[in-house]
Amino acid sequence: MYKIIISVNNNEEVWTLPHCPPDFPIPQPEQHHETYEGLSRDYRRIGPLGLRHMEWTALLPVHRYPFMPSEASADGWAYVDFFDRWRDKKMPFRLIVLDSKGAARLNMPVTVNSFDVTVRKNGDLEYSIAVTEYRFIT
Repeated sequence: MYKIIISVNNNEEVWTLPHCPPDFPIPQPEQHHETYEGLSRDYRRIGPLGLRHMEWTALLPVHRYPFMPSEASADGWAYVDFFDRWRDKKMPFRLIVLDSKGAARLNMPVTVNSFDVTVRKNGDLEYSIAVTEYRFIT
């Protein structure tokens, strides 16, 4: 099973999400090419890679389930508070996806475009999140 870790500000705060959706997307960036028309033929210029974008929906439980990683919190509202606080500070997050052997399959800074929460009948929270890769200016 895959594990999703979100951290912020060089691991000042680190959270393991309690639930990874079964069809979790791991996107590849789009490459932006340009085509120029010459007198006798067209030319193609290989462009830079674009920013990756991801969206998913999952569960933030309010009590512990057997499928949850041991380091994940059973307080769904604490995750909501985490995202709200750091988005308000305009800080990028780091999204890390680990496979079942612990190898990092994705490790990228992101901005959170949207984070919507719905309360289910049993009190658990369902969230939908959209993130876009963030590139630090160096």
